[in-house]
Amino acid sequence: MLTFPLAVVTVPFFHGKPINIWFGLVLAVMITFQLLTGLRVIKVPNRVHRYNGIGIFALAAAHGLIGFMVWFEGWIY
Repeated sequence: MLTFPLAVVTVPFFHGKPINIWFGLVLAVMITFQLLTGLRVIKVPNRVHRYNGIGIFALAAAHGLIGFMVWFEGWIY
């Protein structure tokens, strides 16, 4: 028996690339910044380091959620 999804869901695009790709690139920059501020190569107040960590967590959660939905739920690019 054939079953069809109720709706086709696509991943949003930004400047011609899927948003998940952009999230990964921004995460790489944020993690590099977090590493450099944690090692005190770049000196910033501690709250900047803390808020960057919170941002990394939130963006990584969104990045992972979209990735799982593409892999397991059949979202398409």
